[in-house]
Amino acid sequence: MRMTKSLGKKLAVLLSAAVLAGSFTGCGLLQNTEIVFTTGLSGNQLFKIGKSVCTLPEAMIYVMDYQRQYEGVYGVEMWEHDFGGVTFEEYVKDTIVDQLASMKAITLLAGDYDVALSSDEENQVSQAAQEYFDALSTDQIEYMDLELKDVEGLYRDHALSGKVYEEITKDVNTEVSDDEARIITVQQIRLDSSETAQTVKEQLDSGRDFAAVASAYSLDSQITYTFGRGEHDSAYEEAAFVLENDQVSDIIETEDGYYILKCVNNFDQEATEANKITMVEKRRDELFESVYDQLVAETPSQFNSRLWGKVHFADWTGEMPPDFLGIYEQYLGT
Repeated sequence: MRMTKSLGKKLAVLLSAAVLAGSFTGCGLLQNTEIVFTTGLSGNQLFKIGKSVCTLPEAMIYVMDYQRQYEGVYGVEMWEHDFGGVTFEEYVKDTIVDQLASMKAITLLAGDYDVALSSDEENQVSQAAQEYFDALSTDQIEYMDLELKDVEGLYRDHALSGKVYEEITKDVNTEVSDDEARIITVQQIRLDSSETAQTVKEQLDSGRDFAAVASAYSLDSQITYTFGRGEHDSAYEEAAFVLENDQVSDIIETEDGYYILKCVNNFDQEATEANKITMVEKRRDELFESVYDQLVAETPSQFNSRLWGKVHFADWTGEMPPDFLGIYEQYLGT
């Protein structure tokens, strides 16, 4: 499972955003699922994870939300385009199921961590659901086979999953030192041989301008780089992080060539502070993953592929419904 963006926000917001970015795919929760047609699932039940059920009307909320976003940018013709061996429609449908499966599974942990929505949060769920449902046309409601309770249930799951995430990760160590999070900026020259590197180093030692020499010799068109620890080869990183401002390094040998660096800024304070937040979020993510992975391994699930196979984006050509996740943000996104 991968959750690396905006981890400090509520998980519900994270899930919705990460899927659009292609960065969160439900950890394959339904990849080894029992595929069923009728046994074990009834009526409009699309899948079941443990005791948590996702209905087709709930999934249709996501279908319409994705259709509204993608068709508004790329047009209706995109659904049949090849996307890595599957149609774009198949890819998005798989993403939707993985998204919903992840959220439904996470809510199963609420009891273990004594997490529940407050009365105020329940009221916000109801208000958000009412606003979304009231904005739907009769045709949209009929097409999605939707009732108000379906909208309320999905908003409730979003909110509850966020609270579960916060509870699991509340005791993560939030202390990060300046040096751990330090972000620096360097200019670099990358070369393909030690002989060329020695020639370049001699020119720099004689006083030639670093940027001019880089433009003449470097294998890369880009000269200036900003980064933190853990992003480069260890030899490169060790040399970079001991440089003072305007200092030029010795020749650095790595697997992909030879480097000479000049330090532009050995402590970008604003970027370092932002990196501290990112590092804490990564710690929270790693802790949550360990709990989530165990849940995935232990939770049986069933999926009705025939029911899902009947859903096609091209079947709806009317006006699109309101922004489901946008309304969630208005009421529960803080």
